[in-house]
Amino acid sequence: MRLGTKAQYAVYVVLMGLILLNAPAYWFWVRPEIEAGTQEREEVKAVRLELHKRLTLVTTLKQLEARLEDSRKTYAEFTRDYIFPYGQAASELLRELEGICTEAGLSRNQASYRASSESQFGMQQINITLPIEGSYPNVRKFLNTLENSERFIIIDSVALESEREGSGLIRLDLQLSTLFNVRP
Repeated sequence: MRLGTKAQYAVYVVLMGLILLNAPAYWFWVRPEIEAGTQEREEVKAVRLELHKRLTLVTTLKQLEARLEDSRKTYAEFTRDYIFPYGQAASELLRELEGICTEAGLSRNQASYRASSESQFGMQQINITLPIEGSYPNVRKFLNTLENSERFIIIDSVALESEREGSGLIRLDLQLSTLFNVRP
């Protein structure tokens, strides 16, 4: 079908009018919807990023909490197995030292001890002065047994007090320290 020039011009004007009507319609109705969709996508992306950061933080905090719990358990096991208990520290320590002296064949004089006035991490330190007397092999055996003891006892210093020439006996003052629980 062929249209005349006037008809073609009319169709052309109608089409141009529709195009011109579509432009404002696009700018007022379609474009804001597209931009809103883009903004929503950006907001969703930002929320997802924030959620990922928070999940990472929560995971890290849970791992830290698990490590703290493991540390508490390890600390409790350490104090139970190696640290002297509350209220019995001095008597148990002296009893253990006396047993080690007897096992090593040493004679022991009166031991003295003093507890530190401050506690740290729920523990308090006891310093002990232990005078012992015996032969060199016996002293060596004593020190070896003390070093291999399951209890946490530190040899701070060893001072030679006297040596009886010809007898093979030496007298030492040992400065020892250990920790005990201040909480039951």
